[in-house]
Parts: sequence; structure tokens; C-alpha cells
Amino acid sequence: MVREISVDDMDGFEFQYFVARLFEELGLGRILEIRKVRDVGRDITLISPGGELIIVECKHHPRGTIGRPVVQKLHSALITSGAKKGYIVTTGKFSPDAVEYAEKLGSLIKLIDFSVLCDMASRAQIRILRKGESLPIYYVIPPPREVLEKDVISRILHDAVSYPYTPSELSQVGVIDAYMIPAYLLEYSLHEDFKTSTGRLIHSLNIDKGRILIDGRDGRPLPPQYLNVISPPSLIEDYKMVSSASEFYDVENLMKYGFNITRSTAKNIGIRYIISRHTQLVSYRAIRMRRWYMKKCTPHRSNVIIQHLIQVYIPYLTVSLKILGREHYVSISGNQSRIVILDGEIENCEICGKPFKGERLICNTCGRIVHMPSFRGHSYICEECGKTICKECAYWTRKHLFLKRKLCENCAQNLAKEGKRIRKFTPL
Repeated sequence: MVREISVDDMDGFEFQYFVARLFEELGLGRILEIRKVRDVGRDITLISPGGELIIVECKHHPRGTIGRPVVQKLHSALITSGAKKGYIVTTGKFSPDAVEYAEKLGSLIKLIDFSVLCDMASRAQIRILRKGESLPIYYVIPPPREVLEKDVISRILHDAVSYPYTPSELSQVGVIDAYMIPAYLLEYSLHEDFKTSTGRLIHSLNIDKGRILIDGRDGRPLPPQYLNVISPPSLIEDYKMVSSASEFYDVENLMKYGFNITRSTAKNIGIRYIISRHTQLVSYRAIRMRRWYMKKCTPHRSNVIIQHLIQVYIPYLTVSLKILGREHYVSISGNQSRIVILDGEIENCEICGKPFKGERLICNTCGRIVHMPSFRGHSYICEECGKTICKECAYWTRKHLFLKRKLCENCAQNLAKEGKRIRKFTPL
């Protein structure tokens, strides 16, 4: 999959990070350092495959011209550091004086203007868009009927005990509502060390492939479960393929929402959220004072590098799961091969209302999902046919002097015909 980026969305530090990763992807060198101190003539330090030191200077000036002084500064940096090669990478162009000076140095310094940068990026399956070019919008195709039915039942009822019918034989799945959420996907890196006033390291952040989603309607962060359905194989650019789902979905309703916030707004909101997300209160002990202290470790904005920002439409579905007529509502998202449950998992017993801690039982008479047989008496196994039943649907007859023999309705009726005294369990 070709990745698209817009250099207009990058600040200077993000451009440095992009260039460093591009050089690494193309096998030109391994990253040693990405500096954030300006005007030192060495933004990126690499080690070539042959073990030589390489220095890269980045100039993010889309409409600017890089002159001879920048080349001279890099030349000096190469001499003082002992590097064997240098690059100057710009989103603009180079002046004739700069090109002439670099040519006199032979192969020591290579100049990479915007056109050369685009060519390098294309070799790494990256398309750099020029100003005025629109970025593509991606779509995640909603799950087809067979995936939806299979996965909803298996995900919701995967550990349920049911006899004589399986959960899939008892259940029906239908779509109540379905629409696409417009979202911005931000991929980021964050590296920062936090130290005490004496220089002691107490906390580190080392994140290379972080991902968050920002709702394109109002800028709210979306739950991380949505990220599980966004992967290169599931992303398409052709809206017509979304229309192909019309057999199961109302396409007009699917696309009822559009983007209300801009890319730059989404980026700023995303950075604030990333900072908040990774802010942590850290406790540490002062060795000499033998006391514990707390320090709030808040990442600096300059350390949040947005590597990739794309627009994507993600399916949101409200699904009805009917088990013998008892209806449950589930919120999900998904793609062509899988679904994720957002809300509505059946977590509580339908008799006592308390959460499940292990397996559950499906009543094959009414469809309730309840606790397994225990002293609480929420469910039973029919002692005649083995049917799984809840207390609301159970009958009993005397077994020995004090014990009760639990029965389903059909078995109870059959025994009643034989003259056995049958009673129904009293509902809770």
C-alpha cells in the first residue's frame, strides 16, 4: 500500500523525523540521533551500512531557496565531526551558488531538493503530495452478512454452554442502524526522558508506532477498539466498493456524516490528546532524604512527532442479537474479515443481574443467558434429556426424600402423564 503524506502538514521537527525514517527505510543508514537544536548544521546523524558517519541537514521551506551558507555550514560540521558524507534535504530548491559549491566538494555533500525527495519517497512506497493536491480519503468496507452473523454470535456467546442447540442455532443477527464515522488517523512517535532536578532518570517514554483516532465530526478521540479494524488490507480509496455493500446496508444512510474539522485542527487536537494520554504521575524515592516524592511527567509538544495523518471512514453498526426471541443490542465496528465489539456485550446474568466470572448458560427454552448451575440455582441441566434451562423455565419432581429432580418443560409434561407430581420452580 502506498502511503500519502503532505509536507504542508509537517512542522520542522516532523520533517526531520520523516527524512530520518526515509533514509533508514531506503537502507542509506541507521539512525543514531535526531537533534532538536536548531542551526547547528547537523539535524540527523546516521551510520552507513559500511559503518561511516553521515550527517543530514533538513530545511523545511516549501517555497524557499537554500543558499550557499547552508552548504558551507554542513561542510564545517562534516570536518569537525569526522563524518564521511553529508546530505541537505529541502522541500524547496537550491540556489545556483549552493549547487556550484556542493559540486566542487565532489561526492562529499549531496543536495536533495523537493523533486529528488519525491523520487526517494516513491521508492519507499510513499507519495509526497504537493501544495494544492488533495489527499485521498480511505474507506473501511463494512463487514458482509456472513462475517457479521458468525462473528457477533461467536464473540458474544463464545463461552456459553447450550444444549441441545448451539448458540448459532438459537440466534439471529440483524442490523438496526449502520453509518460511517469520518475520522482522522494519526500515527505518532514520542521519545522523552524525565529526570529529577539532580539529573536522575525516573521515567522514559519510547513510542515509535502509536496510533489514535480523532472523530472528524467534532474532534473527540474515538475509542481505541476502532483501530483494530484499520489495517492496510482493509483500506480502500474507491467509494464505489462501499456502494457494493448496498445489498445488506443502506448506502445513503452509511454516508450521512462528513468531515466538519480540518486536518490542521485534527492534528492539534490529536497532539493535545497524545500529551494527556501519556502524562503520568511518577513516584520516586530520594536516596539521601529517604523520602518518597511525586512528579507529574508531561511530554513536551515538540517531542510528539506526527508521522502520518490520513482521513478514513469507519463503519459503526447497531446490531440486534435475538436468542429465541429475547433481543440484545450490540454496537460494533468491523471490516470485510472481522468485527470488534464496542458496547453491549452480555456481561450480566439475566436472572440476578450480577456479572459473569466464568462460563455462562443459555436457556434452550426462553433464550436467557444466566449463571452456570450452582447453589445459587439460576440454571439447571434437565436430568431427563440434558437440556440447558434457566430457573424461570425449570420444573421439578421429588427424588428420594429431600432431593429435587430438575426437568425441562417437555420432560416434565411427559412425566406428568405417567402420574408423577410435577411442580414449577418459584421465580426469583
